[in-house]
Amino acid sequence: MKPLKILALALFAAGTWWIAFTQEPEAPVQTAKPGHKIDYFLKHFEALSMTLSGEPKQRIKAEYMQHFVDDDSTELTRPIMTMYSSDKPDLHINSETGYLSSDGELVLLNGAVNIRREALKNIAPLEIDTHNLRIQLPNDFAETDEFVKIKSGTNAIEGMGLRAHFREPINIKILEQVRGRHEIN
Repeated sequence: MKPLKILALALFAAGTWWIAFTQEPEAPVQTAKPGHKIDYFLKHFEALSMTLSGEPKQRIKAEYMQHFVDDDSTELTRPIMTMYSSDKPDLHINSETGYLSSDGELVLLNGAVNIRREALKNIAPLEIDTHNLRIQLPNDFAETDEFVKIKSGTNAIEGMGLRAHFREPINIKILEQVRGRHEIN
């Protein structure tokens, strides 16, 4: 009787093994999602946007630009942005890296950011240093939550956070921990 039990057990084991290896597992269903892949890139990239009257409004330059197919976004290396004004000196903004949204309305300038405007007859030059600036292009609005330092001539002001409208008249607001030095000539 023992050999019969051993034979039955061996047949059962062989049958289980045969069923396990002859059945193909279901292939996992894969959806075709494009990855975050570059579909094109440019060296020495430059784009100019114009006003409705045909005058330059904003220019973005970068050493290197790469565009992504999945979300239509653009990443920039060493971007330089210029905001033009017809009757005042241009505003120049540069940073380490940048991001441009698919609709072209949002620019994220990452790392150290420097904003400069040359002097006017009776207005001292302006320089702003900060990090990680968000710019909404349609309304020339910029903001950051980082430390900000503003210099204009011999005057200086610093603090945390910035909200700025660069359209005339320029309105700059530092949000917290504001300290300043103003020299009267």
